[in-house]
Amino acid sequence: MEMRMEAGLARGHNLHVTWKGDVIRISRDVSDEEKTAVGRRKIKVHNSFLKLGVNTTMSSVPNVALLGSGGGLRAMIALQGVLGELQKEDLLGAVMYLCGVSGSTWCMSFIYEHEEWMGKLPSLEAKMSDNLVNQSWDPSKSLDALVEPSKEKTYSLTDFWGSVILYAMLHELDYGHLSKERMVSFNGAVPYPIYAAVDSNKLDDTSKTHPGIWFEFTPHDAGFFHPGAFVDMRLLGSTFENGVLRILKNEKDISYLRGLWGSSFADRKEDVKEIEDYIKRLGEQASASSCHCIYCQAASHAIKLLIHAMEGTAHEHQDENITNIMELLKDQVGSNTYNFLSLLKDKHNTLDKPGRVAQFLTLADMFTQEFSGKTSPFTHHEETKRSIWDTLRILSKTVYCLFKWKWGTISNYTYKYSSLNDMNLTGKEELRLADAGIAMNSAYPLVLRPEREVKLILSFDFSSGNPFETVKEAVLYCKENHLPFPDIDVSELDKSKDSPYDCYIFQGHDSPTVMHFPLFNTVNCKDKVAEWREQYPTLKVSYKEQEVKNLLEAAKANVRNNKGRILQAMKSMQAP
Repeated sequence: MEMRMEAGLARGHNLHVTWKGDVIRISRDVSDEEKTAVGRRKIKVHNSFLKLGVNTTMSSVPNVALLGSGGGLRAMIALQGVLGELQKEDLLGAVMYLCGVSGSTWCMSFIYEHEEWMGKLPSLEAKMSDNLVNQSWDPSKSLDALVEPSKEKTYSLTDFWGSVILYAMLHELDYGHLSKERMVSFNGAVPYPIYAAVDSNKLDDTSKTHPGIWFEFTPHDAGFFHPGAFVDMRLLGSTFENGVLRILKNEKDISYLRGLWGSSFADRKEDVKEIEDYIKRLGEQASASSCHCIYCQAASHAIKLLIHAMEGTAHEHQDENITNIMELLKDQVGSNTYNFLSLLKDKHNTLDKPGRVAQFLTLADMFTQEFSGKTSPFTHHEETKRSIWDTLRILSKTVYCLFKWKWGTISNYTYKYSSLNDMNLTGKEELRLADAGIAMNSAYPLVLRPEREVKLILSFDFSSGNPFETVKEAVLYCKENHLPFPDIDVSELDKSKDSPYDCYIFQGHDSPTVMHFPLFNTVNCKDKVAEWREQYPTLKVSYKEQEVKNLLEAAKANVRNNKGRILQAMKSMQAP
């Protein structure tokens, strides 16, 4: 199928106007492109099995999936260590799929920037460590990254999270695209990547065990395997209606996707202050305007008002900023903005925090509509081309999203799609995607899809707290959805949740074998499991060099100490 844009169709920058292939795919099967990539990977996997002494034929090569759980920077660093040691032990070549949640996706998107990355893992590990330890965050670059996204009605805290907070943590803004990983996975040189998220709208309406909540991303397409609706990865975020492409948007970049995949804060309203602090830091850094016209100077004071509005009590400088704006606009006494300021000056000290924020958001919107067009077109920041009006829009929309708790909104490619019989999905203009960890911290549902024919799951669990929660949730998920899974006595697992071993092997009749590796265990941490967990909490946002080294070594030890068990599990699947 060849799809062309209709006459008058809106178009984003740097996008082709002709698309070949089905851009929306209604099917529960994996894409033909994935089948092709996996077919090429199978040749490499077969050769790896033979080198390991695993007797198998090309027609009977078993699919091995590696799961990386969520866990913030801890998961990102640990997965890097796991992959490096698997490659060192000649085991990574046998892996067909690499599937991640949250922090593990940050690692995956980092290494998949590089073709044939399996041979580059030592240098990539060094680069990741240098980024985390030695690089820094530039607030102005965060603001620049948000100029275009903030113009969209789907703008949410996910945009802010990816371009500001994750950039402050990872010290990297990545403007690349997931579709570029097609070339990386094309010849089968590396495992086929799968990134996980969930639909918060559906999660609000159903249980965590319902397969319909899961949303997967591959280099080729993205979508729901249940009911079976996918869109070409390059078009996720474009506007569709009844399967027709209406508005063509730029493909979402990796920084945005990292924010989406790793947006665990979307389920943690108690952490609002963390986001507020970053908004204030951006506002304080960017409130000055390089333009000295009265309107841009007034916009600078409007930014200060907005930042002060988020204080717990009325800020001492609010009266001063209101007075300054009114003085600058004294020749605009009859304007809506001036009249609104006159009213606001008398009552803002009587408002509670939500009331102040609402009033100042109204002011920012009104002020922008009336006066942004009156400034010179040459009022942008000399280096970034970002104007004070861009900054005001970014901050006001972010504050609005914060108080509405708006996360993960993205145009729904199935909107009003008559070929899909699911009104709960097709009736909404927007999807609301979030970190899969809020449902299950390892993406078992994605590799347990029958179409992927996975026979061995290597589950590396980087979770905080109970390292068996993901296994217990997978047991329940499979039971509810009638999927084969080993019969596991979860009550026995809970007995060792505070002092787990380094490897658990679960087997069952006609089910995949699951090998589960808790990151912190009594082998690599001895009797200090609790201390390690305390040292590396999920919300730890910065690491020292030695902390990175220690975490990498702990993750590598789990592979090194269990090489024999992994190899034996592979041999148990060999052809008779």
